[in-house]
Amino acid sequence: MHTTTILQKTIATVAIALVSFYGFSQGERQAKKDKIEQLKIAYITSELDLTTEEAEKFWPAYNDMTDDLRQEKKSRRKKSMELKNDFETLSEADIKKKMLEILNSEIAEAKLKKEHTEKIAEIIGYKKTVKLLSVEKQFKKELLERLNNRQGQGPRSGQNRPNRMNN
Repeated sequence: MHTTTILQKTIATVAIALVSFYGFSQGERQAKKDKIEQLKIAYITSELDLTTEEAEKFWPAYNDMTDDLRQEKKSRRKKSMELKNDFETLSEADIKKKMLEILNSEIAEAKLKKEHTEKIAEIIGYKKTVKLLSVEKQFKKELLERLNNRQGQGPRSGQNRPNRMNN
């Protein structure tokens, strides 16, 4: 059996175990987040077929990108919530200011993503970097499908593609 197939089956098993713990206490939630992160690392490493040398350089750069993007998104969500919560009491000038802050945050996020993907491409090449973008989306989609299936919601309509975590 091919090593990737074995790794994907292992990932699938870990995902099932993680999903079965869905909904537990805060400490258990952090443990689940950590395990999901480990699953994501294994999934991306496998899908990108990273060598050991590439992985050693890739993961710190990827984690830097993820942290920076997470901070920018968190800041933008906060600004959006402030705008939403105070909308009726804000003046036109204040609404314009907050709207521009949100739009500028979106621009900053795109700049961060561009900057970090260029650094990642220097490590793993542009082909794998472009593939990374779709692999991240596929991981999130498959994880959400598993969570939905465990909760009895089934797959979302129009998303009947095979789940690569099972292969």
